[in-house]
Amino acid sequence: MAHTGTFSLSLILSLSLVACGGGGGDSVAVVPASYVPGSAEQGAWLVLSEARSLCGFDGSNPLVKLARNAKLDAAALSHSKYLVDLSIATGDSVLSHLETPGIPGFTGVYPWDRAVDQGYNYRALAEILAATVWDYTYPPGFPTMEERGASSMRSLLNTVYHLSGAMYEGRDVGLGAYLKTTMISATTWREEYRFGALNGYETTSRRITLGAQKVVTYPCQGSSNVPTAFAPAEESPNPFIGTNYASAIVGPPIYLKVDAPQVLTVNTASSITQDGFAVPFVVLTNANDPNVDPLDGEPYITPSEVFVIPTRALQPNASYQVSLNGKVGLTAFPQITFTMTTGQ
Repeated sequence: MAHTGTFSLSLILSLSLVACGGGGGDSVAVVPASYVPGSAEQGAWLVLSEARSLCGFDGSNPLVKLARNAKLDAAALSHSKYLVDLSIATGDSVLSHLETPGIPGFTGVYPWDRAVDQGYNYRALAEILAATVWDYTYPPGFPTMEERGASSMRSLLNTVYHLSGAMYEGRDVGLGAYLKTTMISATTWREEYRFGALNGYETTSRRITLGAQKVVTYPCQGSSNVPTAFAPAEESPNPFIGTNYASAIVGPPIYLKVDAPQVLTVNTASSITQDGFAVPFVVLTNANDPNVDPLDGEPYITPSEVFVIPTRALQPNASYQVSLNGKVGLTAFPQITFTMTTGQ
């Protein structure tokens, strides 16, 4: 049996807004959604909703919670289909946030254009994308669509920029996955799969807020099956481009966030340990983000976000103790401590 698979990630954000220690606890109230059972969208929704609920990213207002949005679903699905059809038509596997007028399936150049095309009048919007491509002679025992969607979202959560997009403060979520197989030689087939997620809000009343001085993290207390490793080179853009870690295998990113325009910092009193042994880490912030948004020239990481990233892969099936110290503005936030458990 001959088959090869590749996985890719891509990110774009439109930040056109005005202007707990790990958050949550062990009890998770997953927000219900009406995606088709067994679908990729359902698998992705369950992963995303559980992660956000567990770690406190659904905010302080019980009336403003994460919700499926049919217009964003349609925009996400149309773009996934556009990417798959274009990949098959050209023979090149394409993963991009942009669409080209005149290409079949075109609905808008940018994600926000495609959202508006579906009737969603965004105030702010984030899009994250994932792709898998398989070339095979004999079917390699593919996962189900629900497993694919769940895997796509887990992969997006084990990143830097995409994790930020997944935890964006929009109430509205749209998910769309598309899969197609074509014959590329007398004995070889290629399967193209694309998954997209949109998160946004149309009015400031639909923006999810955490509250003044409130810091949330992902992973957080109770997070399990945390991936042991992250390959920065598999994320586009590479969050470590131009550094010694650009082509390295590092540990899973730990994300900290406060409401904008508050400024978040993490200091050297922070630590990651396993059985008392310290795990080295680096901190990525707005000040040292090596990438900038080509649309506005600003770093992708905002002043309200920080990433703490182990500089080596973690051990499988192990518990890690995380202690985070820092400030929101000029005020120290209460020390955040939590235990996370890795998977295989």
